[in-house]
Amino acid sequence: MRSNAELLERIQQGDSEAADELITNNMGLVYSVAKRFLNRMHDAEDLIQIGAIGLIKAVKKFDCSFGVQFSTYAVPMIIGEIKRFLRDDGVIKVSRSIKENAAKGRRAEEALRGRLNRNPSIAEISDECGIPEEDLLEAFESAAAPESLETGINEKDENSVKRIELLASDDTEEKIIDKVFIREALAGLNEREKNIIMMRYYRGKTQSEIAQLIGVSQVQISRLEKKALMQIRENAGE
Repeated sequence: MRSNAELLERIQQGDSEAADELITNNMGLVYSVAKRFLNRMHDAEDLIQIGAIGLIKAVKKFDCSFGVQFSTYAVPMIIGEIKRFLRDDGVIKVSRSIKENAAKGRRAEEALRGRLNRNPSIAEISDECGIPEEDLLEAFESAAAPESLETGINEKDENSVKRIELLASDDTEEKIIDKVFIREALAGLNEREKNIIMMRYYRGKTQSEIAQLIGVSQVQISRLEKKALMQIRENAGE
């Protein structure tokens, strides 16, 4: 079996058979991703077929200048295709009430940003618009547009590191898939919650240590951690 690198080189030379072979060789990525969505009430075969569309798109759009392995680039596209299918097919359909909450929350967020001269927290937005924090988080996450891997982490800085560069090119395929899902699970958290989760579960700090670093009480850290974990479970579809 020829390597991805060899096949990609052949594809750039116009070899259509190499493209078919690359897709066949990487169907394992589709199977691995599809397994993560089996609790979404769809047949595995349906998810695999949709995921394969994402893989085909990855083959067509991949450029060696990205500086990452093909699997690193393909996984988010496969995930995005399956999630789009589930959303459009009604399993993750965004209801009118959620859309209305998102719109109301964004208006409140803009009003607060103007008054406070900073980005308001979810709690502040919730108080402003009268929507519970959990409902706001759900609305913001559901209404968010997918982020391009080619977009910089700091959109105002042209030289900012691109999101795709945060995925290590030497990881195994399963690790790549795990990283994408973890990143998406954290996406609905505000900056304070993200920091708490990162310090607790990636840097091994205690709640007391985090409380001292942030300047709040341990009770507040405990409350924020529980709220963040609940949101991560929701984002991960558990």
